[in-house]
Amino acid sequence: MIKKSAVILFSLSFILPHNLKSDTFNLNDKFYLGFGAGILMPEDVDIKKTEAGIVNGVNISANLAGTFKFDNGYQLSGILGYRYNEFFSLESEIAYSNFDYDQVNITVAGTATSGGTTFTGTANRSYEVDGSISAFSMIFGPSVDIDIIENLELIVGGGIGFTNHNDEVKSIGGSSGFAYDEDFTNFTTKFKTGLNYSLSSVSYIQAEYGYNFIDSGIENYSDDFTAHSLAGRLVFNF
Repeated sequence: MIKKSAVILFSLSFILPHNLKSDTFNLNDKFYLGFGAGILMPEDVDIKKTEAGIVNGVNISANLAGTFKFDNGYQLSGILGYRYNEFFSLESEIAYSNFDYDQVNITVAGTATSGGTTFTGTANRSYEVDGSISAFSMIFGPSVDIDIIENLELIVGGGIGFTNHNDEVKSIGGSSGFAYDEDFTNFTTKFKTGLNYSLSSVSYIQAEYGYNFIDSGIENYSDDFTAHSLAGRLVFNF
């Protein structure tokens, strides 16, 4: 019986492919480094000034309310990770993002004054916004990979960190009454999921979806910022 089993195992070693694997790395490679780019899709940000006051150097009247809308932008990112085992890793992500304002939909009329110029927003009207936001972020957290089929893994992860961003509005509806240029640093968190596809024992392609949250809300003025992101990366094990 033992001899028969040994013969079967010996035979299978020639019949089965020798490169069957689902992990996208060699277990001896503890570190990995990746670079990529993708699309950032910001969600709308509501504003509501319940009492008159100054925000970002702009004097805003009471009751002004509306919604800022943004164009999709781009994001460049890099990841550095350390594997504890074949399923669990800790990694850091560094990213640069840039996107433009699209428009602001005013729901409650009000005024904004900057540099001696006043912008008057009319209720139920939209105004084009000339402005942009650029951001540098760092996120730290865990990542779990789950084998699916040969050379393909599902990844789930997330983390916390910070975002430093420049928020610049040059004009709204052609008026500089709402103009400002400010820098902020805020708490950030991100959830992500995606797929790893192995190219070799030392490299793989990663496709990632991320949901990003920035604690950027200003009391008595605006909500926090959220965005969806899609990225592709080339990752190297070492």
